[in-house]
Formats: sequence, C-alpha cells, structure tokens
Amino acid sequence: RMWVMRHGMRIDEQDATWRERSDRPYDPYITSEGRKQARMAGELIRAHTVEEGAIRWVVSSPFLRCLQTAAEIASALGIKTIHVDNGLCEVLQTRNVAVRPQYVEPDKLKLTDGSMAGLVFTNTGEPEAEWPEELSSARVRFTKTLERLPMDFGGNTVVVAHGDTVAQFVALTKKVAEDSVYSVPNCSMVCADVASPDGKTPVFSRVWVGP
Repeated sequence: RMWVMRHGMRIDEQDATWRERSDRPYDPYITSEGRKQARMAGELIRAHTVEEGAIRWVVSSPFLRCLQTAAEIASALGIKTIHVDNGLCEVLQTRNVAVRPQYVEPDKLKLTDGSMAGLVFTNTGEPEAEWPEELSSARVRFTKTLERLPMDFGGNTVVVAHGDTVAQFVALTKKVAEDSVYSVPNCSMVCADVASPDGKTPVFSRVWVGP
C-alpha cells in the first residue's frame, strides 16, 4: 500500500507577515500545531497498518515543511531513514515560488531541529523540477513520480508532499478529473493498494481517505 499525505500546518498560515520577513518565503516551516498534526497522522497510519503490515519507507518532498512532517511520521512509525525525492516538490509556479528554490540540506537542519537528530536523509537522485512551472506540467510530474515510487521501493510506503500531489493521487486512484479536488487539509491523506500486473506500471485502487 501507498499512503500519500500533505504536510502539517505551515507558519505562513498562522502568521500572515512571515513571508515579508523571510529570506526564504517559498519554504515555510511547520508550526507547533503542524507538528501535532503530523504526530497524530503518524499514529493513525501506525494503527491502520497493525494488521496490514508495517510501513517500510517514508519518502518526502525536499521542501522544509514536508521534511519536518516526514520526521514526525517516521518517529511515530519507528523508521530511521527518510528518502527525499525531488519529483515530489511543490508546484513551482512563480506566484508561489518567485525564484528557483534552494532546498535546505537535511544534515544542516538536523543541527537545529531536534526532531531530525536521529534520522538519516538520503536523496533518490531524481533531478530537480524545472522552474518556473505551470500546474499542468506539475501534474504530469506528480503522476510520473507517484507511479515510479512503488516500483522503486516496493512494500508499504508513506509519501509526504503537498496538496496538489495528494489531489493528483486522488485523480489516479479514483479516476476523477484532475481539477475536481478543491481543498486538501493539512495532514490529510489517501491510502491506496498498489498492484502491477505487468511488473512495470502500477495500478492504484483507493481504499481509504482521512483523517
């Protein structure tokens, strides 16, 4: 199974002036409430996997809010390694990301964020997305990434990314229009069974949406 979820509450949702004061306005960190949301999501996933088999992998977007959320998820699941995949990054529209993003280095982040101190971060080697980028291009990227991950990893996997990523996963699992998902709350998630009859292309069937 593969779980695809959005990150926890970000600081610019709580403080409208944060972007004006930050030198990295495109990469907000999660709030204390966001960490609480992430921990609760991790506990929820763990409860759902008691009978289905433990989560083996946690994969994250390179954006800070996702790395921090993934750290809380990994802690709840007893996982020590987070795989960072550039194919999961935010939609790089200029209205959201006005400059080419420079991603934080997880090893440096571990020095200031205690929740990450005991974790290992490894990059999957996927190239960075083109900037600037339109939503239509990002949707193609999300589809390719979400179809690639279960083939690369195998086993039960949690993917921590962005609202548009979750919306695209809903479209893949439910076969709905890409623009029919209007809102993805913080730490909401979609869990789907994954099968690959030909051993090359995954087929998703939605089994659960929450919380």
